[in-house]
This record gives sequence, structure tokens and C-alpha cells, in this order.
Amino acid sequence: MNHADSDDSLAEETSQVLRDALDALSPAERTAFVLNDAFGTAPEAVADIAGQTERACDELAERARHSLSARRARTTTTRRHDLVVRAVGEACADEDSGRLASLLAADVTACFDGGGKVRTPTRPVDGRLQVARSLLTLLARHPHTTTVPHSVNGRTGLVVRYENHVAAVISLDIAGPHVVHIWVVLNPDKLSLWNRTELAPGTPRPPDRS
Repeated sequence: MNHADSDDSLAEETSQVLRDALDALSPAERTAFVLNDAFGTAPEAVADIAGQTERACDELAERARHSLSARRARTTTTRRHDLVVRAVGEACADEDSGRLASLLAADVTACFDGGGKVRTPTRPVDGRLQVARSLLTLLARHPHTTTVPHSVNGRTGLVVRYENHVAAVISLDIAGPHVVHIWVVLNPDKLSLWNRTELAPGTPRPPDRS
């Protein structure tokens, strides 16, 4: 199979998964997701159409994104998941944007949670090149940065440390050989358990996505 055929096959597989997953969403989730992510409708307009607050619509759209990526990732084996995540960590450590982008699905989405205390993109970042650039920009903020595989939410994720301080925890959804969704938690409040001095080094503490 040549590269073009592989891309066509991936696109068709992605389209079918997306159609099936959209059918599984609640009407409210589907409305918020499609208006926000597919059509780029302004938040106030989404809220008006859905008959809910902007905050509620944001939460519905985020739940829909998680549901979609989780359905795609469901068939990925633990071994495959680990290999892809470790490859992502190595590409980040080497600051290799090309290699990092090659590990991401064409329609990958990354969500950054800074909690209003860390400057992050306020909306999800879409597309392999944009996501790769955003991740490497994040990791380049401080010297002495390390990115290591670690248990996050029950599966292998990545923990970013500046010196000995945990500055970010990254969880990834994998479908086949590619990352389809990334959550980056940078909110210091949600990382407090990771930075408690009484915890033994390496103790897994899943970040709160809420």
C-alpha cells in the first residue's frame, strides 16, 4: 500500500468511526460538538441554538470530544498505546517536530487546562502540525525540562517536570499507530497531589480533568 492509499484508508476509517460515534452522543452533546468543532460557531450562538449557557455548551462539547476519541481508542492494545506514548515523549525530548507530527492523527485535538493560572490556548488545538507546535512550545518554556512516561488515568501518559517540579501531566488517546486526542493539565491546583513532598517518587496521581 502506498502513502496515498494509506492516507485514503485512514480518512475513510476515521469518517466511519466519527459517524458511528456521533450517533452514540446525546442530542445535546451532538449539537454542541457539531456547532462548535465542525462549524466553528461563536460560543454565544451555540448557547442560543442549544438553549443552554455557554459554560454548559463547553462542557457538552468536551464530553463529546472525549467520547469520540475514547471510541476510536477502544481497540488499541496496551502495548501499542505504550509504544506510541513513549515515542511521543522521545520526540518531545528531542524537540523533533516532524517526528512528533508523524505520530499524531491528521485530525488530532489537544486540550490545554491552565485553570486561568497558566497561559494556554483557550480553545482546543486541532491538526497534527498545530498540536505538535503547541506541545513543543509548552516544553520549551523552561530549561531542564524532562518528559517521562508515567501512569495517568490508568494508562501510560507523560509527566513534564521543570527541575523537580511537575508542571504538566499529559494523557493521550491512541487509535492504531496515531494519537487522536491529548489532554494537557497545567493547572497548579490540579497538579498539587503530584507535587506533594510526602509522596514517594514515581507514585501515580491521575490529574483531574473536571
